[in-house]
Amino acid sequence: MPVDGSWSVLIIDGEAGFVDDTKGLLPGHTVYTARNMSDAQRRMVEEGIDAAIAGPSFGRADNVREISALFDLRPNLPVILASDEMTTDLLRTAMRLGVKDVLETPLTQDKLRDSLTLLDQHHRDEGPTPEWKPRIGKVVTIMSPKGGAGKTVAASNVAVTLAEWAGPDQVVVMDADLQFGDICITLQVDPKHTLVDVARDIDKLDEELLSSLLARHSSGLRVLAAPLEPALAEEVSTAVIVRTIGMLRRMFEYIVIDTAPFLDEPVLSILERSDTVLLVVDMDLPSVKNAKLALDTLRLIKFPFEKIRLVLNRNNSKARLDVSELERSLGLRVEASVVSDKLVPRAVNEGVPVVQLNPRSRVARDLRNVARLVYDGAATAGEGQGGSHRRFGR
Repeated sequence: MPVDGSWSVLIIDGEAGFVDDTKGLLPGHTVYTARNMSDAQRRMVEEGIDAAIAGPSFGRADNVREISALFDLRPNLPVILASDEMTTDLLRTAMRLGVKDVLETPLTQDKLRDSLTLLDQHHRDEGPTPEWKPRIGKVVTIMSPKGGAGKTVAASNVAVTLAEWAGPDQVVVMDADLQFGDICITLQVDPKHTLVDVARDIDKLDEELLSSLLARHSSGLRVLAAPLEPALAEEVSTAVIVRTIGMLRRMFEYIVIDTAPFLDEPVLSILERSDTVLLVVDMDLPSVKNAKLALDTLRLIKFPFEKIRLVLNRNNSKARLDVSELERSLGLRVEASVVSDKLVPRAVNEGVPVVQLNPRSRVARDLRNVARLVYDGAATAGEGQGGSHRRFGR
């Protein structure tokens, strides 16, 4: 908390106009900005944040709960909420979440000064707060805009590889293909709980409860399963997914997310909250065409392309596509490739990832190279050895 009257303030909103206007109302303070709660969590780890201002994008009854992502990471963070609609329900929900003050828009310099003064007084009254040790996991999303391109195989093998490298209970895979998720089949995991249970318990969700809803794989990987029936997918809202990702980031070093093969609201929300996106493209024209359309859409919404890593699947197939032409078409460089191998369908049918079924095979080596694109530890001389490469403790 500031001792000289100058605050480090984090402004969070997807509307650049609100962010710029609010920055202008905070002379003498250090101001950081974030487009969404995932970016905000990253900023909280990187910078010394004294307080946060959540903009009108979060000041509505349908999405105010996204603010809980801030408290998942830092329970005592002073948060001010700016809202266009000052309803009783909104105020009640915001205060229940832990928001310290709610301000009606438009904001003014006087409103913000008074609110920061109030927060400072609260801090003095409450006394010293416990030391905060920042901890946040990396979100790795596996994406393919065409079914059958090898997305789920990549997700399961990357997740198991990361679990072997990072150690038990350091990696979780979340199956966010809500209607037809197959992660549990590829891992031969029989889940007792799914994302539907998370949705039904969202109001009382904490780390202990969420951990109890995760299945366990023999590699030490934890698994959050997709709904078991397509009809149940509608129970899992985008807000539930966002809240779950925020909490998982506090619990694990790596959060691997398998997604549905299209760009709907849940998938776009996941992409926004990802540190790395592995775009899996098969060596056939329909897969390349769909990938280009998806990338064009992401360009329109100004998605940061530096997060995307292009992974070419079945690169030794008979399609004979020119890789350099594919790279020019997509505007991305191929950073990893996976050969076609009959081991893959065998592994899927047996429910054993290729990297475990035949770790010395070419396809297993290729899949481990995909995992290296996102792994933060040292190069793994001993393939498959779990262990000591940790970014933070538990």
